[in-house]
Amino acid sequence: MANGKWACFAGAAAHNVAMPQGRTRVLVTGGTGFLGRFLVHRLLRDGADVRVLSRSRGKARRLFGDHVNVVRGDIREPSSLRAACRDVEALYHVAGVYRFGPGNAHRLLRGNLQGTRNVLQAAWNAGVSKVLHVSTASILKAPAGSPRAEIIEDDLIDGPPLLSHYRRSKWLAERCALDWAARGLPVVIASPSCPIGAEDERPTPTGRMILDFLRGNFRFASRTGLNFIAVEDVADGMVAAAERGRAGHRYLLTGRNPWLTEFLQLVGDCARLPAPSRLLPPSLISLGGAIGEVAGRIHPRWGERLCWETAGHSREAQFFDARRTRDELEWEPVRSIENAVGEAVDYFSGRVGERCLAVSDALVS
Repeated sequence: MANGKWACFAGAAAHNVAMPQGRTRVLVTGGTGFLGRFLVHRLLRDGADVRVLSRSRGKARRLFGDHVNVVRGDIREPSSLRAACRDVEALYHVAGVYRFGPGNAHRLLRGNLQGTRNVLQAAWNAGVSKVLHVSTASILKAPAGSPRAEIIEDDLIDGPPLLSHYRRSKWLAERCALDWAARGLPVVIASPSCPIGAEDERPTPTGRMILDFLRGNFRFASRTGLNFIAVEDVADGMVAAAERGRAGHRYLLTGRNPWLTEFLQLVGDCARLPAPSRLLPPSLISLGGAIGEVAGRIHPRWGERLCWETAGHSREAQFFDARRTRDELEWEPVRSIENAVGEAVDYFSGRVGERCLAVSDALVS
């Protein structure tokens, strides 16, 4: 291969294509989303020739100007992926649906599972030399009876979760990526936890927690263990995984492990607002989850915040130990969570916060 940045995978002879000299040609799906836009900016700083697959040329141009090549397309439409993958050396598959609730079940499977199938098939057909599939750390769980308090890279749950539509779709998508890796596609898996920062435009469920807090809608907490990482660190980790990761391996892009009450206190400190200190009992959260589950089947938006899925999450402590990833990729988070939360609070505190909420509601209506 002309550019030695990535080794070509061992596959059929048709896949050993000659790559053009000069800048690395990269395709990013989901490049206009929260994670994707930070990845694109990082790749541009590295001097890559970036191609963005987007359903909206206007949005891509607003974010990146003329610094990227925009290919109009959709991961759910295989025909639009052929041109997008042509002559590409590396593909970052970031696009996906990050939503909760029964009303989003079909959308999650179509976007996360079928979209991943389409992207990886197109990458194989085009002979792409390196693929990064962005999964989620939330589908990992320490084995029952394990003395470890923290989750590591090997802790993929045994089968697709039945009560979490989001995790089920991401588990199935990752399984698809691992199957492609076994066939010879050089696909590496990046598993971020909860990214946080400015420009969470839709917003994601992580950003919506902050937005709800700022609007006075987060009056109680739960005994929930979470992991947060600055979105810029996730972008750096994705590049490190694509450049130095091994095909068929999973890399944890995780940061700090706070309890929900600690995180909300940090948000409150940044916003100069009181944080909730009262914990709701699990039984009451489960009751609310049951009500939200029914409501979410009537209208998707009604079941996003509280449903069986989120009620179940509230009882978990998802703390991570990513030392293996950090050693192998020579990467680690360098930005403080305090700064990331502060930037998110500043972003959501302005008018843009209300616009984000309106956009989010419109997307599921």
